[in-house]
Amino acid sequence: MAGDSDKLSTDTAIWLARLERGLTAQEGSQLREWLQRPAHREAIVEAAKVWHGADIVAVLAELVPVGFGTPRPPRRRIQHPIALAVGICLVVAYLVVPAILARRAMSGRFTAHENRQVDSVPWGETVYRTKPGETRAVTLADGSRLTLNAHTQVGVIFGAGLRQARVDYGEAIFQIAPEPLRTFEVNAGGRHIMAPPSMFDIRVIDAHGVELMVLDGGVTVQGLPWHWPDTPAEARMFDPAVFVDTQVGPQQALLMQDQTVSRYPLTAANIHTRLKWQPEEVIYVTP
Repeated sequence: MAGDSDKLSTDTAIWLARLERGLTAQEGSQLREWLQRPAHREAIVEAAKVWHGADIVAVLAELVPVGFGTPRPPRRRIQHPIALAVGICLVVAYLVVPAILARRAMSGRFTAHENRQVDSVPWGETVYRTKPGETRAVTLADGSRLTLNAHTQVGVIFGAGLRQARVDYGEAIFQIAPEPLRTFEVNAGGRHIMAPPSMFDIRVIDAHGVELMVLDGGVTVQGLPWHWPDTPAEARMFDPAVFVDTQVGPQQALLMQDQTVSRYPLTAANIHTRLKWQPEEVIYVTP
């Protein structure tokens, strides 16, 4: 059925996104359970081969029995030359054209409207970006509000049990709408942030550095390292359970650079100075 196929594609995309940023211990157990079904294993391997490459496939191979992802035995059949040629053309069109469009979308060269700059990328992710000197406020599908500073790019994906955003570069303010069954997750500067209803600002410094300012509510920064395993061998020795999560309350900020984490308090004055770029007035709790 079409509905089951769409759900499988969405679930596959969610697990691949989690594999990209690294699994928690709980997610690892959930993924192993999800991979018990042959249809799930086949879908995620095929998607990983097309969009992610051998590294993710190798990680998947560590999670399932021997023989995972191996091709089915070929059937002995006689194929007419013309039918074979047509079949090859269809396969190439099916695999290559979406990949080209996806790469164009990820690089910002394929947009629905030049002024809006919202790209739909594979597996349901939506990318929002701003040019230098431009700011933008967006209401997301769950009612959360996202405000982008100049020269910023944020990817957002929603699925069953998942609300996730990725700040690729720049600075953004998140105002998270309440939803008990789906905690909002944000990946930025090599850090993973779990956000219940709250309001916070994230500024990406570089690939391993980010500044977080919590304006209202509170968030959790998972205590995973900034450097993820690069190979299956490193992944087998990696134990996320040894790292401690950091709770960040209202009017607090964290500066996370490589393995260094610095905490400092916020005041109304420095919040106003830091966030004067935004197009609308920020509402925050006065300390």
